[in-house]
Amino acid sequence: MKKIRIAFLLVALGFFGLVIYQNIGYLSTPANLQMNLWIAGPYSIGIINAQLILGAFFAGLLIAYFYGLSFRFKNNKMIKELNATLTSQMETITALKSEQSQYQGPSPQQDPPQSEVPVENT
Repeated sequence: MKKIRIAFLLVALGFFGLVIYQNIGYLSTPANLQMNLWIAGPYSIGIINAQLILGAFFAGLLIAYFYGLSFRFKNNKMIKELNATLTSQMETITALKSEQSQYQGPSPQQDPPQSEVPVENT
């Protein structure tokens, strides 16, 4: 399974490398981004298309990470509450078992199990 995973990773990397190689002309051309700030006048910046694409990708990763972070905190809080409930219920169960054993008294002695030996008929 590990060899299949490595082979799949190499195929995926080769595919992405091929896509980048075939589109190197587009990725290396600069894009001119402009903002019209009414107070300070127009603002212009030149950025390479590859940088723009990578920046958008990493911005999306950060947004997804912080969006999932709140769910992670909620889940951790719920897990702590459920573990506390489990602990209290286990304490209640052990207390009830000890109380039950007090009311039942000592359990009768049972004979130890005997091993079965086949009897031969002659």
